[in-house]
Amino acid sequence: MVQCKKCKLFLSLAKEDVVRCKGECENVYHKKCVNKKFLSSMLCDDCQTNKSSPKQSVDDTKITLNPSDESGDYVLAEVNKKLAVIYSVEKKIEELTNGVEFYADMYQKLLDFKEESQKKIKALEQKNVYLEKCNKALEERVQELEMKDKEKNIEIHGLEKQENENTILVVQKMAEKLNLNPNEIQDAQRVGHVKPDDAKPKTVLVTLRSKSARNSWMLVKKETKITNNKVYDNGSEKRIYINEDLPKYKRQLLWTVRNKLKPKGFQYIWVQNGSILVKKNSEEKKIYNIRLEEDLQKFDECK
Repeated sequence: MVQCKKCKLFLSLAKEDVVRCKGECENVYHKKCVNKKFLSSMLCDDCQTNKSSPKQSVDDTKITLNPSDESGDYVLAEVNKKLAVIYSVEKKIEELTNGVEFYADMYQKLLDFKEESQKKIKALEQKNVYLEKCNKALEERVQELEMKDKEKNIEIHGLEKQENENTILVVQKMAEKLNLNPNEIQDAQRVGHVKPDDAKPKTVLVTLRSKSARNSWMLVKKETKITNNKVYDNGSEKRIYINEDLPKYKRQLLWTVRNKLKPKGFQYIWVQNGSILVKKNSEEKKIYNIRLEEDLQKFDECK
């Protein structure tokens, strides 16, 4: 393959925009890569500096034939043999030249294609980064809306189910027992599935009329030990737990946090206003807010 001495790009000798130095170097150039001085003298800068002159053409070379004792027919036959060999070599050289020029063109096209592909890949990578940022922003927005939608809800776990119960009336009765306003209860229903061998009752999802009402329930659950006996007066001391209603991604994150930090000795993991908070022990003052699973990397060195 032939390269332009100036720009190093591959070129085809059959094209008109190609020039060759007639000095000793015989280097090949694109016409656009050389100056007027070169075009007038057909010598590159190096050959002009070395005061090289154009090579003597084949036409200027004189060939002297010495007579021999053989007959003219014999000499003519020998010359024809030599010419046949030269013609064959010329044909092969021409075929090789055409092949080299073809592959030089193809290689140059591949280089151009590679350069263009790299530009497109870079543009796609930049677009991908932009789309990832947009997707992350949308995820955060959706999560924010999910949290907003659930900010008035609470979950009641462990509340025993009575036969033919009216869930709203039961929760209102529970509110009265806890000195809370039963009129703040907008809706209450049991949710989830219970396995045949699961003795735990279904969770009660309660929708309140305001976020402040939700906060009142969460405050009571911290200060009071709630049992089924307190609600039903049935003598059952099974605990009732009140939790914030969380979207799916927060539940999964809470589950991950507990599984990773409990073995590391973190005694306090809780939810407050939709935030997952952790604390090593009662002596530790620092409280960590876990917003993403990546936030757990800071605890990897903890034993």
